[in-house]
Amino acid sequence: MSSLGRQLELRAPDARRDHLHLVAVLYIGATVMLLLGAMSSQNNLLFAAVGIALATVIVSGFIAGSSMMGLRFARRVPIVAEADAPVRIGYLTHNRNKVLSAYAIRITDTARGPTGKIVPIRIGIDRIPARSERFVSANASLPYRGRWTLGPGRLMTMFPFGISKKSMRFDHGDTLLVTPSRRLLRPGTLGELESSGDDGRVDPRRRGQGVELFALRDYNRGDPVSSIAWRASAKWNRLISRESAAPRARRVWIVLEASHESLRNRDPLAEAAVRLAQAAGRRLCEIGVAPGLSVPSCGIAIPPDFSDTPEPSWLSVLTTLGDERVAATRHRSSPSDGVVAIGPGTTPGAIVVLDPSLEEKLTIDPRSHLKVGADS
Repeated sequence: MSSLGRQLELRAPDARRDHLHLVAVLYIGATVMLLLGAMSSQNNLLFAAVGIALATVIVSGFIAGSSMMGLRFARRVPIVAEADAPVRIGYLTHNRNKVLSAYAIRITDTARGPTGKIVPIRIGIDRIPARSERFVSANASLPYRGRWTLGPGRLMTMFPFGISKKSMRFDHGDTLLVTPSRRLLRPGTLGELESSGDDGRVDPRRRGQGVELFALRDYNRGDPVSSIAWRASAKWNRLISRESAAPRARRVWIVLEASHESLRNRDPLAEAAVRLAQAAGRRLCEIGVAPGLSVPSCGIAIPPDFSDTPEPSWLSVLTTLGDERVAATRHRSSPSDGVVAIGPGTTPGAIVVLDPSLEEKLTIDPRSHLKVGADS
């Protein structure tokens, strides 16, 4: 899962470098041996061979360096991606040279994430014509949720003879937010909460189709006759319509019992708990229950509230959960119809307990269904 990437901005290199690598060392060594043989034997053919070998080194360095002088680089990173899912990262390389094309360009990039995890990214370009540009993309899989930083990026070439190796470094970095892997709760996992999401109570803040009164207003043409408030109409000597309040959704707290240290270190059970919290929040929204989020170890308490979207408003909090500790404050108690505890179940009043160690039994990976469909 990834969203639309940011606008590309071409940048000049921050540093250039000549690399001494094994092929160059062996070639120079062979050239030196050839020169010694020519000097000892005074053979003109050997001197000619030494000259050709040295000319090859010079030409290789000149072509490689000149072809890369005008290169500019940009990176397209999606705004949001999903952990353990392929994310496409685009690279634009522009050649400002008027004559020389660039050949055999290798792009290397580095993604750094939580806990110091490093994911290398590599892709190649066969040719970038003069006064032209090439756009390529590479797929990477980032294993952890959180904030990832990409950079520095490098362009490298060994064209034409593989002897001279030159590179350019671009220090500008980009940030990518990686959300937890998406999971779906199996039917019936939330028990009695799934049997009745709407309990008939009303929300005095919203109009709806309930039976309780929300407000009175002037009659509009097209209002059903059953909505007319006859006593109010007789009192004010004009037709008055009655608006009903929307049924109030049940409110449920989702309590994530993982410790701050385990969330920060991306421990497997803590990550499973985060994925379960995400899945439970989505499931409660689907059945008309307003979910809230509480993470006592991080000082987070977001009360249950209504949302016009099929997802809880606090899902973005799970992306960087544990990276920063929020100062624990006393939150005003919010009315609740139950608690879903994710962890050992030590939260008082929990009506449903989800064990992170049983994640595979409690959830379904939607990507596995896509793979099965593609194979069939």
